[in-house]
Amino acid sequence: MNAYQNGKKIDCHTHIYNEQIRAEYFSRTSGYAIVMQLPERILANPDCAKTVMSDPRLFLCPCIDLKQPIPPQLAAIEPNLEKHKVVGLKIYLTYQQGRASDEALLPAYEFAKKHSLSVTFHTGLCSLVLPSDGDMEGSDARYIGKVAQKFPEVNFIIAHMDDPRFTDCIRIVSQHENLFTDFSGAYETGTKEGGDVAGAIATFAAAIHSQPGMARKILYGTDFCPPINLGQLAEYDQTIEEIFPEKDFSAIYCENCLRAFPRLKKYLKESDLL
Repeated sequence: MNAYQNGKKIDCHTHIYNEQIRAEYFSRTSGYAIVMQLPERILANPDCAKTVMSDPRLFLCPCIDLKQPIPPQLAAIEPNLEKHKVVGLKIYLTYQQGRASDEALLPAYEFAKKHSLSVTFHTGLCSLVLPSDGDMEGSDARYIGKVAQKFPEVNFIIAHMDDPRFTDCIRIVSQHENLFTDFSGAYETGTKEGGDVAGAIATFAAAIHSQPGMARKILYGTDFCPPINLGQLAEYDQTIEEIFPEKDFSAIYCENCLRAFPRLKKYLKESDLL
């Protein structure tokens, strides 16, 4: 049994975009979850916001489609910030060509600053089953580091630890107070990590322990989305148990996410997390 079985969890990265996925997720785990909307050109998820609104345990990060003008997308998100329980934005680097430091993205960061939103980036390797531009160089965490320095008021989450550039990612995260990372999506069916959980944990541990103080910067995230072979949950508990001492579990599972996504506090009371 997981040593944190009765503790509160906030899953920082899921794709719970319809009722079926929502029902399966909460039949297998408890706590809260942040839902990352996908650009429709990557995966159709028209009921994403509706699903989030249907459950008090879910919160939304609307996507920014890099293949469309960004200011009109922000204008469409703004009136629904409260209704959709928006806590951040999601940008799909690698899948869509571009760098975090591109000038075209500056309005998104200004928008995040204005509304106390966080920005999560897909970085590194992509799903085995979704269409992608394959822009690995563009998603490099070093460009996110530049943005973090320019926008110190905004928190940025480097999802997937810039797979496979794990150690470089951790070094960059360690240099900026407003950077966080996770190893969500690591155990996708068909990947090397999915077929060798112990080996993956050893790799993640080496990277995470390469810098001090990383227990403050790592978020619990699963990338849960069974339709695209991301139905793993127990593997993430195992990973956290083997990398971190028990005294750090509450930080990894909950407290770090509350710091990384400050707008969560608009929707969660302290009593919800006891």
